[in-house]
Amino acid sequence: MWQQICEPNDIPTPYLALDHQRLMANLEQMAAHVRNLNGHLWPHLKTHKSREIARLQAQLGAGGATVATLAEARFAIGCGLTEVLIAYPPVPAAKVRALAELTDRARIAVTCSEPGHTDLLRAAAAPIGVYWEVEVGTGRLGTPPGDPTAAAVAGLADAANASYRGLLAFAGHAYKATSDDELRAVQAQQEEALLATAAALARRDITGLLSVGTTPLSRFESGLADEYRFGNYVFYDATQVALGSAGIDQCALAVITTVIGTPGPCRAVIDAGSKSLPAERMSALTPDLGLVYAHPGVRLIALYEEHGLLESAEPHGLHLGDRVAVIPNHACTCVNLHAAYTVHGPDGSTERWLVSTRHT
Repeated sequence: MWQQICEPNDIPTPYLALDHQRLMANLEQMAAHVRNLNGHLWPHLKTHKSREIARLQAQLGAGGATVATLAEARFAIGCGLTEVLIAYPPVPAAKVRALAELTDRARIAVTCSEPGHTDLLRAAAAPIGVYWEVEVGTGRLGTPPGDPTAAAVAGLADAANASYRGLLAFAGHAYKATSDDELRAVQAQQEEALLATAAALARRDITGLLSVGTTPLSRFESGLADEYRFGNYVFYDATQVALGSAGIDQCALAVITTVIGTPGPCRAVIDAGSKSLPAERMSALTPDLGLVYAHPGVRLIALYEEHGLLESAEPHGLHLGDRVAVIPNHACTCVNLHAAYTVHGPDGSTERWLVSTRHT
């Protein structure tokens, strides 16, 4: 499909292209996978920020929405999703008051990982649910598994307007893995932390849900969790391909760009720079800045604001005016650089879908 999309047309480059057929396949496959795990999918909307995609996820049975920001929470509710988890601490107090105003439209929960977070919930004018984050190896937020987390959760009884929902884990260090064995080890670490903490809570007669969500681990999930907050699966990207989460033909998102210079047989310049593609290397397995589709051996090695530099060991065969599709290393941040998707249907048709809540 990307080769067809790269044929000459009137759409100015660079632009964010979405393959509708691949998108639907990804949505349906993950919905079925989570059903097979006997869990509920709570997709992270920060990946796509699209009203159309959110509604498709709801139609396919999403139990609720995961978001990162207040603006995304409002967006989710506007899409008809009435169960919203803000997977982010409730800081500052003004944010808590704003979230309380949403509780008459949706069931709202936040993520806490220290007493100061739940202290802020006292400012809420309405009950807000709490998922307590367990540190499972990422080294970001969360309390140590087992008794330390259980003690923190037990303290919620003293926090006004805080209702315990369950434990949340984010195994972001999966992106440091370089093999399936290392990914399985991260998955085992996550499960061990959740099981130890759930057991410590049970000794205090406290029960709750288990929530996880890291796309590279999705294929290794055992069914332990109740809720799965996967986000990147809607598009996949070059990092997910490198980690084995998807094949390149499952990638539904690309930046379509034009060759604007051929300074040498092994060098070329495209019109997509850091304002169109994220300058991220998320994994040791992705040393380049994106994956140039259908041009094996051609590497995206540098991004200026409006220029991307390609190089190859052998002559690349590219010419001025050629269009190429670049699969970004990180689909989520790539979307945040654009105002809209150009959605390509299998029949050659195109639609424009807006990107909402950018940068907020």
